[in-house]
Amino acid sequence: MARFVYEERTNVYWVVTIATASTPSVAEITAGINLTSFITKDGVKPGISTNNVDSATIAQSFNAEVVGSWGASFELEMFRDNTADTAWTTCVRGSTGYVVVDRFNTSGTLPTNNGKVEVYPAQMHQPRPLDSAQDTQVRFVETFAVTSQPYLSAVAHT
Repeated sequence: MARFVYEERTNVYWVVTIATASTPSVAEITAGINLTSFITKDGVKPGISTNNVDSATIAQSFNAEVVGSWGASFELEMFRDNTADTAWTTCVRGSTGYVVVDRFNTSGTLPTNNGKVEVYPAQMHQPRPLDSAQDTQVRFVETFAVTSQPYLSAVAHT
């Protein structure tokens, strides 16, 4: 497999209903709201956290560890738009659904059958306007509570 960049190769959707998060259908994904054109280049932030557990005994000088828990706090940084403010109006505190990230298809194209996607079961927080800055378009951040284990290797199907 060839390496590739994020630009022009990422699609992000907010999807309200998915029957099986590990195998979402292409129809379920595309029925969602495509947020791709509102997201900044560095705006997809899965926020995966991992924890290790100390497993060393007093008899050892090496601080051995084993794998512990993990979690996620997903964020999207997006642009406001004074005509079609779709991203902003989509982000309603308390809304539940799924953030679906397709990193393997050209931006603006639909997910493919048997295509790899990431599915994050999530609840929206209050959208947070960002501070003003010189030579910067108006932006905001939406933080999602990831409500159950995300599927980082989900497979879309028709």
